[in-house]
Amino acid sequence: MALLALCLDACQAHAQPGADQRLFDLYYAFEVTAYCSLVDERVTRGFAARAGELRRRSSLDDDALSNLRGKAWQAAHAEWQNRGPGGFRGWCRTDGIAAARRFAGPGRAP
Repeated sequence: MALLALCLDACQAHAQPGADQRLFDLYYAFEVTAYCSLVDERVTRGFAARAGELRRRSSLDDDALSNLRGKAWQAAHAEWQNRGPGGFRGWCRTDGIAAARRFAGPGRAP
């Protein structure tokens, strides 16, 4: 039941339009890169630049932003757990590498 509530909360946060939705997606993608051990200096810089830009356009206050970040982390964690032992490798090869490349910049593989 708790997992269902977590998923519903994540879906509600995920359904927010505009900059808030993009912030959720951004934090989720960064968590995926972390779970997949793909975070390096370029990924971190790219993430920070995008997050700063979206935060400036967002209407979220500090508490709401913290809540959104927590929900993005929870959604990434739930997805990682859902993959089972070793099953997350495919997730990392697809979603993880794609996110890391978006953060690191064009033509820069992690």
